[in-house]
Amino acid sequence: RRHPAIVAALLLLAHPSEGHGVMMEPEPRQPEPLYWYQVGCMIGCTCSGNGKESYPSPASVSCTQPGVPMLTKASELTWNAQGKSSMGEWNKYMPWRAPGTAKPLDSCGIASGFSPDAAVQYAHSFTSGIKQGMKGTELPAGKVTVWKPDSVVKASYRLVVNHGGGYQYRVCPKTESPTESCFHANPLAFANGKTTVVYSTGNTILLNAVDVTEGVQPAGHAWRRLPIPACNCDFGTSCQNNTINGSTAAYTADGSNKAHGHCTFGLQFQAQHISDGSWADGYGYYVSTLGTEEKNKATAINGDPCGNHKDKTTCDSSSKNACTWYAAKTLCYSPKTTAGVGVCKDIKDETACGAASAKSGCKWHSQKQVCYPEQDEKADTSKVTGFAGTGTKDAELHQWWVEDELRAPSKLGDYILQWRWDNEQTPQVWTTCADILVTNAVSGAMFAGASLILHVLLVVAAAVAW
Repeated sequence: RRHPAIVAALLLLAHPSEGHGVMMEPEPRQPEPLYWYQVGCMIGCTCSGNGKESYPSPASVSCTQPGVPMLTKASELTWNAQGKSSMGEWNKYMPWRAPGTAKPLDSCGIASGFSPDAAVQYAHSFTSGIKQGMKGTELPAGKVTVWKPDSVVKASYRLVVNHGGGYQYRVCPKTESPTESCFHANPLAFANGKTTVVYSTGNTILLNAVDVTEGVQPAGHAWRRLPIPACNCDFGTSCQNNTINGSTAAYTADGSNKAHGHCTFGLQFQAQHISDGSWADGYGYYVSTLGTEEKNKATAINGDPCGNHKDKTTCDSSSKNACTWYAAKTLCYSPKTTAGVGVCKDIKDETACGAASAKSGCKWHSQKQVCYPEQDEKADTSKVTGFAGTGTKDAELHQWWVEDELRAPSKLGDYILQWRWDNEQTPQVWTTCADILVTNAVSGAMFAGASLILHVLLVVAAAVAW
């Protein structure tokens, strides 16, 4: 007869956590870990778990007393750093403006990012039975990565959509409850001032990191700014020199912000790797695959192949891309691109939305009472609409990721590792977790299940041998 602990251990060993996520190494405990985060987050307040509008206010996310923005230097910021947006300082209360002060609903994120009762237009459907709003800290342990105490260890993350801001790695001992205050009390230090971009081809690019230690929580402990700048408008892509859509209106150029690749009106900030050419592809908004957008859209304007046509006659004559003339905005667009999104969003009633369905692919969302492009339901990273990156799908293979060296905890024991990314463009905090064992006994090993299971198996084996 098998001991229950051994049965449990075998089950965990046979079904390790799988999936691809924000943190790549150590391997996350969450299934499909890209989708564990929280929305409705602003500095000084608890995330609401609701709301994903493009220009949220503290009131719209139930943040009655937002904190004071602490990061004010342009060199520390990644989005609307100089307040040149036509919407003013609309992102002054976003999580990155006072890193670590927005309070997540769960330290390891909640499934789909929304509370269980939130009306979600594009809820992620998990294949593993996970339901919207489930807490990541309540999941069983996954693969355990073994570190030596006080050693230099590697951790990595990747991005699909670039919302700016920055990140920090922290741990919480498993002898304590995995609350945010526990992770807050145990930040891991970056081992050096470098960060490495790693491509799946084996190529690597070493960058000078931008670390922020003032105005952050926990106080004095470095957060690391994301290295890649988006395009120079609120949306971060498809920027234009007019006000057809406030989110794509390019910020006023000061002469030093030159066009780069498909960012024809410059970048959100001047990155050293762009200036010196060491990583020319290191920019953009949809960033799961870098270096391809300019080639794919060489003949397009603002990402829309129909944008070249300046009048109704030439627009209507272009059937290759299903170009459509939008008289209200004197714009030629393809319903499959972000330029066509505004057509559906401008429609305010179900009847008109239905009438536009055949030509513009519009669909009525009865629960939210909005008209939206139907193709967004099957969107990939080139068809995402709105600041939230809604509709993005995870890839099976990854082109690139970012690797940092950290200083492991000095105390032996079992830990949960947290990667926390505070956004600056959106009211979102992304929190991915992994399981760590700090010990002198084993070096560089990785095994499935919690270290407690290994302890049980060793004890049972010893008893049998005796």
